[in-house]
Amino acid sequence: MIAPQITHDPLYLRAKTAIATDPTIGKKRLADILGVKTPTSRRLLERYRGETQGHSTHPDYQRVLQLKSQHPDWGAVKVSEALGLTIDHAKLHLARWTGAQSFRSGASMAAPAAPESDTPPRGAELQISGGDDNQAVSYRGSRIRTIEDLLAFSQTDTRVWEVERHVINKWEVGAKDPAGGGILTEPLFQLKLWLRRRVAEQKLESLFGQMLERFKQAAPPKVAVSYPPGKGMLEISIMDLHIGKYCWAAETGRAYDPEIAEKMFWAALEDLLGKAAGCRPEKILFVVGNDFFNVDNLNKTTTAGTPQDEAMRWQESFLCGRKLMIAAIERLRQVAPVHVLIVPGNHDSERLWYLGSVLGAWFRNTPGVHIDHTCHPRKYVVYGKNLIGYCHGHSEKHDKLPMLMAVERPQDWAATRFREWHLGHFHSKKTKVFVAHQDLHSVQVRILPSLCPPDAWHANMGYTSKLAAEAYYWDIANGCVATFTHAPN
Repeated sequence: MIAPQITHDPLYLRAKTAIATDPTIGKKRLADILGVKTPTSRRLLERYRGETQGHSTHPDYQRVLQLKSQHPDWGAVKVSEALGLTIDHAKLHLARWTGAQSFRSGASMAAPAAPESDTPPRGAELQISGGDDNQAVSYRGSRIRTIEDLLAFSQTDTRVWEVERHVINKWEVGAKDPAGGGILTEPLFQLKLWLRRRVAEQKLESLFGQMLERFKQAAPPKVAVSYPPGKGMLEISIMDLHIGKYCWAAETGRAYDPEIAEKMFWAALEDLLGKAAGCRPEKILFVVGNDFFNVDNLNKTTTAGTPQDEAMRWQESFLCGRKLMIAAIERLRQVAPVHVLIVPGNHDSERLWYLGSVLGAWFRNTPGVHIDHTCHPRKYVVYGKNLIGYCHGHSEKHDKLPMLMAVERPQDWAATRFREWHLGHFHSKKTKVFVAHQDLHSVQVRILPSLCPPDAWHANMGYTSKLAAEAYYWDIANGCVATFTHAPN
C-alpha cells in the first residue's frame, strides 16, 4: 500500500514536476515554487532521490533503514529517539526511505513532468498550438493543477511568453479499488492558457540577433600568431571593473568614471603582463565579468533592481565595454593563446551573456582565441593537475564551494591535486581554506581585489579596501607558483 500513497501525494507530484523541469533546482527555489518552507522542500528533494536512485549509503540512513526493517510503522519521533538523531534529520532520512520504496518495487524512475515530447504520460493530454506571436497550451489530466505547473510542464519560457488569459476546470472520476473493492475517486483538471510573446523581449531578441550577424560579417579570418616555446598558464583576473560607474571624489574620496576605469584597466593589464613576462606562458586565461558592467538595463539598476550611480547611457556603456574587451583580447593573443572565461556578476548577469555572445561571434575566425560563455553561473578550468572554479561569490556559501566543486566536476576532481575557487564581488583580497570532506583534500577560496573605488553609498557605509588587480602563474604539475599584483597610484 506504500506505492499508491506515493502516487497520489499532490505536493510530491508538483515537486517531481518542478525537479524534472529543472534537475539542478535547489531546495530554496523548489520551496518558492511550491509555497512551502525549505525543510519541506529538502525532504521532497530527498524523496525524489530515493525514488530515482534508491537507498542512500549515508551511515545514519543505513541505521534508519535497518530500524525500519524491524519497525516499519515507526515515524520520525521514534526513529530520532532510538538513533539519537534530530527530528529534522530523521524526517529527511525517512523521506529518502519513502521514495526508495518505489525504486525498490520497480516503479518508474522518471518524474511525471517534462516529457521527451509534447505527448504527456498516459492519462494526461498536452497540446500546444499557435504561431510566432501567440500560442495556446491545453492540458487535461490529474497532475497539473495550476498555471505555474502547466508552464513548467510545457517547458514554456516565461521570459519570452506571458499569459494573456486562462481557464481552469475540475471534475472527479471514479474507479474500482483493486485492493479493497471500493470506489476510488480522483480529481481531473483541464487547463488552457493563451500566451502572447512579450513585445520588449521580442524586439530585444531581434536586435541582438541582428547585432550578432553584423559582428560575424565584420569578423574576417585572422592570421595565426607564431608563439615561442612556453610553459605554464598565466591567469589574469581584473575583477569588478564596473564600467559606467560614477564616483565624485569630493563625496567618495576618489573619482571614478568610464574614462578612468579604462585607463586603470590598461595600466593593470600592461603592468601584470610585464611582471609575468619572464614566465613565458604557453596559455593565458583571461577572466571577463564579475560585474564588468555597473548596471544591467536602461533603468540603471543591477540585475536585481538596485539603482546605481551611472555615468553613461546603457547603450554607450555596452559599446565601451565591448570595445575594451576586444582590444584586450587582441593584446593578450600577441603573447599566447587566450582562453576567455565569461563569469556573470550580480550587477550585470544579462549583459555579460550578451557580451560573451558578441565576443564569441567577433573572434570566431581568430586562431588562438576561445570564448567560454556558457550559461552555467559557475565555470571550471582544468590545467594539468590544477582545477580552478570561478563564480562571482554573491550567491553560493563559501564553505560549500569545495564540496560543490567535487560534486559538479567529479572526474576533474579525481584527476587533479591543486584546487581553488576564485571569486569577486567583495572588492577586497582575502583567502580562505576549506575542507570539502574529512577524507578529501583542502580547497583554497580566493576573493580577488578590484580596481573600482567605492561609490557614494559604499563610501557612506564605510566600505573601503585597497584597490588592486592580480595575475596568477600556474605550473602544470605544481599548482599556483607565482602571484603578480598591480596597485594603482
